[in-house]
Amino acid sequence: MYSMRGVLSVKSYKSFSWLLGLLLLALLLAYVLYSQAEIKLRHEAVLQDKQETKNTIGTLVQAQQQTNLLLAQSLAENPIIEELLQRPQPLLRQKLSQLTANLNNATSFKDIWVQLVDIDGRSVYRSWTEKVGDNLLPFRPEIGTVFETRRSLQNISVGRFTISFKTMTPVISDDGTVLGMVDIVTQFTPLTQKLLNDAGVETVLLVDKRFQSVLTRALTGKFIDGYYVANENASKALLEQLYQGRLQAFLETPDYTRIDGYVVSVFPIKSEDGVLAYWLAFKPYDAIDFSQVNWVLQKYVVISIGVILLVLLLAVIIMSRSHAEAKKRYYRQIINSVSDVIYISNGKQVVDANAHFFELFDEFENLETFLKRYQCVCEVFEREEGFLQPTMNGMFWLDYVLMHPNERHKAKIVHNGVPQIFLIKVKTMMGLSERLYNVLMQDITQIEHYEQELKKLSVTDELTGAGNRLACNQAMEKEINRSRRYLSTFSVILYDLDFFKKINDTFGHDVGDTVLVEVTAAVRAALRDTDVLCRYGGEEFLVILPQTPIAEALQTAERLRSAVESLSREQVPVPLTSSFGVAELTRWDTGFTLLKRVDRALYQAKEQGRNRVEMAEEVLGPQEN
Repeated sequence: MYSMRGVLSVKSYKSFSWLLGLLLLALLLAYVLYSQAEIKLRHEAVLQDKQETKNTIGTLVQAQQQTNLLLAQSLAENPIIEELLQRPQPLLRQKLSQLTANLNNATSFKDIWVQLVDIDGRSVYRSWTEKVGDNLLPFRPEIGTVFETRRSLQNISVGRFTISFKTMTPVISDDGTVLGMVDIVTQFTPLTQKLLNDAGVETVLLVDKRFQSVLTRALTGKFIDGYYVANENASKALLEQLYQGRLQAFLETPDYTRIDGYVVSVFPIKSEDGVLAYWLAFKPYDAIDFSQVNWVLQKYVVISIGVILLVLLLAVIIMSRSHAEAKKRYYRQIINSVSDVIYISNGKQVVDANAHFFELFDEFENLETFLKRYQCVCEVFEREEGFLQPTMNGMFWLDYVLMHPNERHKAKIVHNGVPQIFLIKVKTMMGLSERLYNVLMQDITQIEHYEQELKKLSVTDELTGAGNRLACNQAMEKEINRSRRYLSTFSVILYDLDFFKKINDTFGHDVGDTVLVEVTAAVRAALRDTDVLCRYGGEEFLVILPQTPIAEALQTAERLRSAVESLSREQVPVPLTSSFGVAELTRWDTGFTLLKRVDRALYQAKEQGRNRVEMAEEVLGPQEN
């Protein structure tokens, strides 16, 4: 007979064997699940990185199109453009070429091409060639659309040279007549270079092979299997990979391809006619952030061992808590990796913030120290018109932003003595026990700087530095509106140089330009900071004197006349005089009638012998336009 001890030993052995077998099975299952989880998590990490690259490319394209639209609209309001469309002249083309060069220097997008097309669809100016006069309507039907709708139109298209951004804006005269359009063309190469500099992603931009016959003057001259290489900075090593017959495989892979240490993602560039090109993004596999994946896998091993060693209920609890913590840290890392300032507010104070919040408020180590000084971020907003304030139209600023989602909300904050401008977006967080706001602050200081520089260029006379005709019209409208609102008045002075044509004929236009610069400097020195000096046309200038009655305006005009007459021979080649007309705004005046009256006064000064100041006739009643 078997003894009881032997039976127990056998049972113990069987139990041990069963437990050991179960443990080995569990370990094998854990290993298989671990391997599958690693593959899946790395795959998801690569897909997430691909999405971030896609978002970056989308942001770059959107910024390019916004800049193009701003450039086109600024040029469309420039008097040089309007005059060139009406009277094509070499001198005007030369001025426009200089303005185009200035625009290239003022923006980060180089190689901007500018084209002017008249109302008949003929090219009257191209910045990249001297060829003009050809009719574009048969080849570019969108030009007719711009003229018919009188609105700007943007697209991405493939032409003889390359794939490019095109922005078309109509040029409309003061009387509402469409004179033509401004066509802005920019390339993709600066975007691919910025993607490399900012995100470490190399790019090969391939135009679809169905456009091979269209690209008769391809800029780079490089083709792979009929696909045109559009970006000049494409790496030779990457192009060699594509030459090895792998291109079609890259284009047909839905997610991504791994090759020679790179992750290759393909982003089609589409239009209404289908795919125009393929943006191939090459990112080193080692540059992808897998730290979160490794962290999750480590936790997975711990949880697996816990499931094997502990009871099921305890294992489920541990797993749930671990996953919750992993998720929290995961999203915390994502939020901290965003380059924008993000914080959570309950409407009274900040309750949470990402790492970039404390880069902006770097005098505070944590949220606790921040709350000791401020309850609301709005307390540091600069009190300037056009920017968010703690209270907007009687509403708390967070509620105001939520109530006006289609507006562009900006705030100015001075950080270490340097003003910074932020684009503010606010979302209400749903499904919580209390009302919380998710606030995103995007630094747009550089973009605002570019916009201000472009606006300054659009209202400044290139030669003299005075305001141009557009600046004159804007200042006139502003002062007339202020006069009507506050029942005040202002005066204008219109002057030009006597016998200026003789200077150009005798000494040449270069000397004439120098004389205009010297006269402008002398006149500006004799004016107040609040006065506006504009070049009205040729040698004719307009001065707008805010809150100035006619008597003071006449004294100012006499002072300006004396300043011009007092220019030395070192400044101008011959003695110089000027004639002045002065007028004060009346209740009957419009901008048109005021300019008409002061122009008559200037004409009268010329008729009376020049080098004198004449006051415009008084208006006794309503005037006809």
